[in-house]
Amino acid sequence: MNIVENRSTFCCGFCLLDEMEILKKIEMKYVRWIILFIVFIGLVLYVTNEETKEYDKQNQALKNGVVFEGLITGIKKSNNHSFGVLTLSVFKSNFKEFSEELKEGMYPYQIKDKKAEIYLPIYMERQIGDHVQLISDRQIIYYKGKNTEDKGEVYIITDPSDIDFVKKNSIFNNH
Repeated sequence: MNIVENRSTFCCGFCLLDEMEILKKIEMKYVRWIILFIVFIGLVLYVTNEETKEYDKQNQALKNGVVFEGLITGIKKSNNHSFGVLTLSVFKSNFKEFSEELKEGMYPYQIKDKKAEIYLPIYMERQIGDHVQLISDRQIIYYKGKNTEDKGEVYIITDPSDIDFVKKNSIFNNH
């Protein structure tokens, strides 16, 4: 019998007890981290759910039947996450004029006579002359350019810097 075998036989009761205590401490350490992780995930889900409810509540105002389409005549972009103003020459609309105001935030568009503005992030390269169709009830905007065709989302504008940008760059200047 070598020394290692002899030692494990001799220490059997004490070594196993120490090893069991160490394993319990390690397990408790992991259990604490797992519990903290679950609590964190729960908080994230709760906050996300509340923000989604608020977003949906704000955007109910967009279910107002506004539909229009036209050609882009102007593009102004801010330095705030590509937020911008698209100016359109409107050739089809179910509203001659739309410039309502909200208690919180602002509509992502205005229409007056044969002109319109759309306020939203401009991620893709839009060009003057691109065709745009906005359907407010569905919160969607369709783009058709020379080389591109895609769609995006419209939503109530609530970011103060975006609202300020619209106020400074709107052709309607009634904000």
